[in-house]
Amino acid sequence: MTLFWRICFVFFGMMAYSEAFLPKNIKESIDHLNNHYNPNPGKLYDGHSLFLDKLTKQKFEESEQKLLMTIILDAYNKIFTKMENETQDETLKNHLHEVKDQMNKLKEHYFSGKHADIKKYVTELLDLKENDPRIQSKAIFELKAVYNKATNLGRMSAENPRRRRQAKSSKKQHS
Repeated sequence: MTLFWRICFVFFGMMAYSEAFLPKNIKESIDHLNNHYNPNPGKLYDGHSLFLDKLTKQKFEESEQKLLMTIILDAYNKIFTKMENETQDETLKNHLHEVKDQMNKLKEHYFSGKHADIKKYVTELLDLKENDPRIQSKAIFELKAVYNKATNLGRMSAENPRRRRQAKSSKKQHS
């Protein structure tokens, strides 16, 4: 029984937090979609969230969180487009379209720019055909340069926390 109450606490806590910035019309659309697609929310819980675990459990830096959020917002767009195309109910289509538009505006306003380019590039990298001899040859040809770049980035990342600690300690000494 305590597991049930923990699930309820987490679920309602997420719901309260998630509604803080929602425009009223979008909140109503989401509520309508939830009532239609999730008549029994308790059956959804399998111990893992779809997106929230990735956003809250990992200790990503802000730039990494923004990239991850861009990818998640794109996933929502794909999910809602598929749902919109599959339903015959015009009310559901309108709610899905309204929520999808709001998500796209959010993405454009807060997460535009380089993140879309990086996501596109990552997608291209994940789609590489590893068994293609031309890809293999190019990978070997570029290996030294990529290795050196990775080493430099790794060093900068390792030095970054050290620099922050040094800056904090020097500020304390000057105070």
